[in-house]
Amino acid sequence: MRRAVVIAAVGVALLLAACTAPATTPPASPPPPAPTRGFDACAAPSSSTMNAWKASPYRNVGVYIGGANRACAQPNLGRSWVSTVTATGWKLLPIWVGPQASCAALRTTKITADPNQSWGQGAAQASAAADTADALGFGWLAPIYYDMEAYPRGGSCTLSVQNFVSGWVYTLNRRGYFAGLYSSLCAGVLDVAATQGGANSSPLNTVWIAAWNNTPNVVGFGPPCALSDALWGNHQRVHQYTGGHNESYGGVTINIDSNAVDGITWPM
Repeated sequence: MRRAVVIAAVGVALLLAACTAPATTPPASPPPPAPTRGFDACAAPSSSTMNAWKASPYRNVGVYIGGANRACAQPNLGRSWVSTVTATGWKLLPIWVGPQASCAALRTTKITADPNQSWGQGAAQASAAADTADALGFGWLAPIYYDMEAYPRGGSCTLSVQNFVSGWVYTLNRRGYFAGLYSSLCAGVLDVAATQGGANSSPLNTVWIAAWNNTPNVVGFGPPCALSDALWGNHQRVHQYTGGHNESYGGVTINIDSNAVDGITWPM
């Protein structure tokens, strides 16, 4: 009887095997969506200009909301401007231009070279930026990108920038904002990349990479300033790939930088 059961079971197994479709290779995953295009300009364009530029390939705009080293006046920027342009489909990348690296060549206000004090300075800048973003009507989990221009890396200058950014991130997150950094790939981006995952740093939520290679990529940054694709890999990157130049749409010309956007915007 037991032998009969075994024989029957084998027969059923062979029958099922004969009826089973041959294994096939699963279809390849679709490629990730291409980054959208964005621009930034020194001053926020008027609402009418933003309407004219709906004819452009751009869908995101970087806006300098404040900071001691913001270069241009912002006569158009206000709570009504933010609500008006976002209602027409634009996504915003708010930028804060505060003190720069202690070793930067720029003649601007600078952060301390003392790494033990720079964390508090980053926290103070985050509080000021969050207050301004609140007043402009940016909502919960909007990003604010700190503009840290290029500087020579190394020593206390690097350490103070790393601690400054950690204080910036920690405080903005506590205020309900995502914390971003805009910087040169070969300067601030690599310095902050070196801290990610460390026990004493707050992980940066999104990064804006300045690397003028005229290519709208967000990954594949190789030598001499290699950046791992694994860092900020979950739709957390913006790449400024072209510096200042003029473009015209809808009969209106603006001097802009061009960006590939696969990072956090407002609205998201």
